[in-house]
Amino acid sequence: MFRSVLSIRMFCGLIFGAFLLSDISFPVRSVEAADAASDDIDYPLGIVNVASLQRIRDAAAAMFESIDRKDMTEIVDQWTIDTLKETKGIDRNRPVGAMIYLNTQEFIRPMAISYIPVSNLDEALQTLAYDVGTIRPVEGNAARRDIDYDQFKLRTLYRDHYLFLVGPDGSDADLDRNFPDPEKLTGRLTTQYDFGLSLIMKGIPPGMRILLMQAVKTQATADLQQRDDEPESVYRLRRANGEYWIDLFEKIVNQGQEITLGTRMDAERKTSFVDLEIVGTSDSKLAKFFQNMAGKRSWFGNLLSIPSTFAMSVSWALDEKQRKPFITYFEAAQRDLEKAETTGGGGDNNLAGLAEIVKPLFKTFIATADTGHLDAFAQINGTEREKFVMLAGIKLAASRNLPSQFTELLNFVKKLPNGNEVIEKLELEVDAIDGFPVHRIPINPPDDGGQRMFGKEAQLYLYSGPQAIWVAFGGETALETLRQSIDTVALPQNPQQGRNRVPFQFTTHAKNWLSVANTERPEGAIFADRANASFESDNDTMKLEIRPTETGLRLRSEFESGFIMLMGRIISETIDERMLKPEEPNPDQPMPGEAK
Repeated sequence: MFRSVLSIRMFCGLIFGAFLLSDISFPVRSVEAADAASDDIDYPLGIVNVASLQRIRDAAAAMFESIDRKDMTEIVDQWTIDTLKETKGIDRNRPVGAMIYLNTQEFIRPMAISYIPVSNLDEALQTLAYDVGTIRPVEGNAARRDIDYDQFKLRTLYRDHYLFLVGPDGSDADLDRNFPDPEKLTGRLTTQYDFGLSLIMKGIPPGMRILLMQAVKTQATADLQQRDDEPESVYRLRRANGEYWIDLFEKIVNQGQEITLGTRMDAERKTSFVDLEIVGTSDSKLAKFFQNMAGKRSWFGNLLSIPSTFAMSVSWALDEKQRKPFITYFEAAQRDLEKAETTGGGGDNNLAGLAEIVKPLFKTFIATADTGHLDAFAQINGTEREKFVMLAGIKLAASRNLPSQFTELLNFVKKLPNGNEVIEKLELEVDAIDGFPVHRIPINPPDDGGQRMFGKEAQLYLYSGPQAIWVAFGGETALETLRQSIDTVALPQNPQQGRNRVPFQFTTHAKNWLSVANTERPEGAIFADRANASFESDNDTMKLEIRPTETGLRLRSEFESGFIMLMGRIISETIDERMLKPEEPNPDQPMPGEAK
C-alpha cells in the first residue's frame, strides 16, 4: 500500500509540479481587489505553467530523434500508458500547472492550486484516483469532488473545463476562490515557453511591500557602514554599489509587474533557450532605468565577431547616477594612496613617490568614468592542449602618455621590496607593438586544468596603448595573439556588427573545451564521450545576452543543437542503465518457498 501511495505522489508531481512548491517560502497572496475591473477574480501571485503535455512530449521526441533514439520516445509513451494511466480524461493540448496563493490557514506559507485541463471529467477523476483512491462528491457543491486515499486526500473543483486541485496540505477553504481562466492567465507564458514560472509583483499587498523594503533597508544600512581599517575608496565603492542595488530592488518591488523564468525548445531551428525577464509598468522609473542601460558600439567589436572558445563583452552606456560611484571610487583611492604614502613610509612598505606616479593614471580613469562608457572584453582562444591563449582588454579615455605612465608604474612595483616572487620576475619592455612596450611575467599554472590549457611554462604579457590596457596569458603563441588582436581592433568595423549593441554578452563553443577535458576519472571519460558524440563546430554555441526591453530587462541563454543532443544522450543512457539494472527485491514479498 505504501508503494501505491508513493506512486500516486510521483504521478501528481510529474504532471502538475504543484506539490513540490508547498515548502518554498516567498511572499504570495491572492490579489483580492487588486483591480477594480477584475470582477472579484482572485488572481494568484505566482504561476508554474507547462504549455501542454503534448508539447513537452513532442520536445522530448525531437530531442531523442536528434540522437537517433526514437525508441526512447516509445519507452516514454509506454511509461505514460502504464504509469500515468494514459492521462485519460486530461486534455494534453492545453496549459497545465499551478497557481500560487497564500495558505488560508498559515498566511506566511504558499499554497499551490493545480489547474488541469479536462476533456472528460469522470475519466480525469479516475486517472487521479489511480485505482486506489475513492472519489466522493462534496455535499452541497456539485462542482466539488474529494479523492480519498489511505493516507491523504485531494480536493478538486471543476470549472470551465479545468480541474483545480489542492494537495494534502490544503483545506476546503483553499478552493473557495473565484479562480481566473488558466488559459487566459497563462496566455503569454504558453505562447513563449514550454515551461514557465511567473511571479506577479503587482499582487504583493502594499503593507507587505513596506515591511519587505524596511527589512531590506535596515539590514543594508547596517552592512553599508564603514568597517574598521577599511580604506575610504573601498568603503565608498561598496556603499555606492549597495545603494544602487537597494534602489533597483525598491523599483522592482514597487513598480515591477512580473518576473518570469521560462524555457523553450525550437524543434525546427534545433535550438533551445532560457529567459529571465523583469517587466515593469509602462513609463515607470523601473522601465526607464533599464532602458537607460543601453549598449554602445564596442571598441573591441572586431574581436567579438571572431569564433573563440570563450568570449565575454561589456559595452555599457552608463547614466549619470551609474557614473558617480566609479568617479567617487577613483577619487577616494587616490586620497587613500596619498595617505598610505605619508603614514607607511620606510621599511618594507616604502611607497614614497607612488602617488605622483599614479596621479596621471587616476586622471585617465576618472575621465573614462566621466565619459560613461564601460567597454571591456575577455577571450580564450584555442583548440589544442597547452596552446590556449587568454586575452583581455579595457578601453580607457585616450591619452598619448598612457603607455609610458603604465610602464613607470610597473617599474615602481618591480622595485618595491615586498617579497612577492611573481612580481620580482616581472620583465619590462621585452618587446614592442606599434612602438609601445610589452612587459612579461612568467607564471606557471598551478593546477592540472591550467596546464592542460596553457602549458606548464605560460607567460603573462602586459601592454598599454594610448587607448586601452591589454593582458595576454599563454604559451609561445600568446604574444603573437596579442599582436594580431591589436591589429584587428584597429581595422574598420563592419557596420552590421556595429549595430549589435548589447550591454553584456557571453559566448562559448563547447567543442573547443573537449581537448582539455579531464578523462582520468571514469565519470569524466563518460561525459567526454557523450560530448564528443554531440558537438560539432556548427552546433556547439552557447550564448548569453542581457538586453533592455521596452518595459524591463531580459537575460537570455541560447543553446544550439549540440546541447540538446548531449541532454538526450544523458537521459537515454540513464534510462538504459536503469532498465538493465536488476529490480531490487520487495522486502514485503515472500521469497520462493516461504509461506505467505
